[in-house]
Amino acid sequence: MNSRDEPPTVFEPSQNASHRILIRRVELIGGDRVVEMHPGLNIVLGDITTGKTTFVRLLRALLGTVPSALPEETEYIDALRAVVDIGSREWVINRPLTTTRSAPVDLSELTDEPGYEPLFFRLPASGTQASYGNFLLRESGIPVVSVPQARSKPTEGLTPVSISDWMGYCVVTGDEIDTQVFGHSHPFRNQKRRWVFELAYGLYDPEVAMLIAKLKMVTNRINGLERESEVIEKFLADTPFASRDALAQQISHVESEIDAMSNARQLSDELPLDAGEIREKLLAVRASNSELANEIRRTEGQLRDLRDLNGQLKSQFARLTRAVISDEWLVDFDFVVCPRCGSDVDATRSDDPSKCYLCLQDPHPTPSRDAYLIEQDRILAQVHETESVISLREKTLDFLNVNLQESREKETELSAELNTRTRSFVSDQAASLEDVAARRAYLKSQYARLQEYSELLERFGDTGAAKRILEEEKADIEAEIERRELEVSPADENIQALEVRMLEYLRRLRIPSIGQGTSVSIDRDTYMPKVSGRSFDALSSQGLKTLVNIAHALAHHTVAIDRGLRLPGILILDGVSANSGEGDFDQERVRDVYRLLIAEAGKYKNSLQLIAVDNSVPWEFYEELREKFVLHLTQEDKLVRF
Repeated sequence: MNSRDEPPTVFEPSQNASHRILIRRVELIGGDRVVEMHPGLNIVLGDITTGKTTFVRLLRALLGTVPSALPEETEYIDALRAVVDIGSREWVINRPLTTTRSAPVDLSELTDEPGYEPLFFRLPASGTQASYGNFLLRESGIPVVSVPQARSKPTEGLTPVSISDWMGYCVVTGDEIDTQVFGHSHPFRNQKRRWVFELAYGLYDPEVAMLIAKLKMVTNRINGLERESEVIEKFLADTPFASRDALAQQISHVESEIDAMSNARQLSDELPLDAGEIREKLLAVRASNSELANEIRRTEGQLRDLRDLNGQLKSQFARLTRAVISDEWLVDFDFVVCPRCGSDVDATRSDDPSKCYLCLQDPHPTPSRDAYLIEQDRILAQVHETESVISLREKTLDFLNVNLQESREKETELSAELNTRTRSFVSDQAASLEDVAARRAYLKSQYARLQEYSELLERFGDTGAAKRILEEEKADIEAEIERRELEVSPADENIQALEVRMLEYLRRLRIPSIGQGTSVSIDRDTYMPKVSGRSFDALSSQGLKTLVNIAHALAHHTVAIDRGLRLPGILILDGVSANSGEGDFDQERVRDVYRLLIAEAGKYKNSLQLIAVDNSVPWEFYEELREKFVLHLTQEDKLVRF
């Protein structure tokens, strides 16, 4: 019997219900394998070591993250290409078989609707809001939420509930079907298993959790503002400026005194008349010195340019001299023998006197010696002229340097005289200036202190206004939380429906009686099934654990369909006949399992894709299930062909 006195209403599946996720076709790119699948029951058969479990892990990779430590033969598989119904749309998915979080997953929509342009996406496998995993969640109508890492600290360290966490309720592997309930022995997986249960069955409302976290944050801010207000109020109470008006009046008075002190510091305007004249002369001399220095720099630059020009002219004159000498002594040769072969050469061998008797060609025109001499005379005249200009510039430079030296000496004399006159005046006014400076410094410090008091009063006023705003926000949040908590939650009815359904399945599986009879309950703390008061871990028989796990997993999905709960609508059971033994009694239990799977897969065909993986099926069901066989592996034809 169910542990609850009043069983909840059990809903029949709607004829129009549709899969959240339905795999229609899977191709192993590089593994030479294509598997066609369909709604309802799908059977995968094969001997041990043929790749059945690997196929299950690849399906898990297709709809989540790629598991680590895949068998070596999967290294031949580059990617998984599949046709999958997600929500109300059909997609072609190309999923690289790599554990890299940023691996690109390509998705293209399949549609025959006229005039409609299919969608195409390339998304990273995981790690961002716009990831492939979150795409699967949103398209299948499953909430994308984050939950606290530690239940005792709901406002700290949130962790997302990923598609892989939801798929934990959809895949029961062969090594866990008789040992674990959705990975409850692993601390991390067990924590995520509990969160998925609470989200699916309505025990955890993400909106309420966010409101509670926001309420705690607002309350902390209000408490902080209250403490700050108390500190400021106590501080100002010990000062004579707790009143804003009195403080403003005091600040105005201090500002007036500071302005009066500033007028007393016009020292330069009160200097004697002769000192002012000396200062004007000094400024004029300094301006003259600056002009002389600039003129000297310009003259020095002109001298450098003239000397460079003179050097270039002399070099050109020397080259012309060498050209004249070469023309006179080195050109007029008469060859009597050929310089190449040594044969005699006759000077009269050419009839044309304008041609060279040696090469019989017209000689190239060359400047005459007179032209060289004329150019030499012209350049020599330029050299003399340049040297004359250089001499004039050198005299000008000497004159400017002498003037600059005299002007600097005059500047030194005027500066010393001005310092003497000023020092005498300052000495006479020293006492008065010291009093003015001291008074002004005191007034400035007083003004700064009064400004700090003013800022504290301003902050005190702002703190009160901010506190009132936060208190209004807190009241709104509390009202919203109260409203949502007063809404009727179907969570307990959902769990009772799960208990009723699981008990029904166990009776149909005819499990052996435990104690006074068979009963089923779901632990409200751990969300683990209990059979006749015993926890899953306390069940001694591996075969019994297998039957309980099958009934429990199947009940989750059929109840979710009946009551509109959010589960992906796909269930993979690996090792259906695990620990069945060979006796007639054990084989009859295997037949009961297949009767249950056949019946429920037919009943929920439009809403649940059930994939059963086993070594073989009972012979009496072979013909009935022949069309359900989607993959039959043997030692000669294993999953990965290479």
